[in-house]
Amino acid sequence: MEVIKTIRNWSEVWALLIPLTIIIRSRSRIPDMYPVVLYVWFALILNSISTTMFVYHKSMPSFLQNNNILYNLHSFLRVTFLGFYIYHIREHRYTFIYRALIFIYIIFVVCNFIFFESILFFSTRIFSAESIVLLTLCLSFFVRSMQDDSDINWLKHPAFLICAGISFYEAVNFFIFLLYYPLSDKDVSFIRALWTVHNITFVILCLMIALALYSSYKKSILHKKVQK
Repeated sequence: MEVIKTIRNWSEVWALLIPLTIIIRSRSRIPDMYPVVLYVWFALILNSISTTMFVYHKSMPSFLQNNNILYNLHSFLRVTFLGFYIYHIREHRYTFIYRALIFIYIIFVVCNFIFFESILFFSTRIFSAESIVLLTLCLSFFVRSMQDDSDINWLKHPAFLICAGISFYEAVNFFIFLLYYPLSDKDVSFIRALWTVHNITFVILCLMIALALYSSYKKSILHKKVQK
């Protein structure tokens, strides 16, 4: 049981090592995935620090016992990097709507932490907003892919794997984030179980990102061979 607990506690760290392996192997041959690559690096740094603070909570000085700011920052960076990637996959008909969505999200985050919540407080509002923004972008991608008459096979495009992984992660965790505090006040053990579900979905997201990176890497290698 102790081994399983350790694996679970560190899952938000070791899961990111899977796509990171592909990134290191590719040696910068996947420039179109650069926002995703940045997300993996920043997520690994933030999750490594936050997990260390959680696991060694009792040994930490008081000012290092709160890792909520890292989770809030991770949420914002996830929207920033993955949202940027999804937005720039292809041209949009109504660019104003997507830009307005991102702008409203940023304003919401800033106003929330200035007027309503401390950044040291685990903000379910920010995480719920993250889910809404990323799910909107992903669903838009899927709809536009089905309507596309070009020769591009979007089912085999790396972006499809990224959007599928994000959609699964955000759809499951939206309700966990939304009901986090009401549920934690009633039953702490239940919210721990829900957070285990969150960790599992994060592992799946990282696997999908790794597959997308690998697919992009293989395509870049094939493209160079064709050019030769």
